[in-house]
Amino acid sequence: MYVRSLIRSQLRLGITYALGFVGATAAFVLAIVLTPVLDETFVWGVPLSWLLLAVGIYPLAITVGVLYARAAARNEARYRALTEAP
Repeated sequence: MYVRSLIRSQLRLGITYALGFVGATAAFVLAIVLTPVLDETFVWGVPLSWLLLAVGIYPLAITVGVLYARAAARNEARYRALTEAP
């Protein structure tokens, strides 16, 4: 019963973070697409929209990954506390 609860909790957590990442990425891309002046501005020969996309997505992915790992570790710690209680 405890293992099933942990698996459901981890699945819920994973789906939540995945949907949040997809939503944030889509919003970031949509903001870039809706601002056409970014395509006309060049920095070091690269369109500013491409540069913002490259620099913006990686920190987002790393942040989501770190937050997910911390939340998953908390879930597992709670599970361990339940199963190892005297």
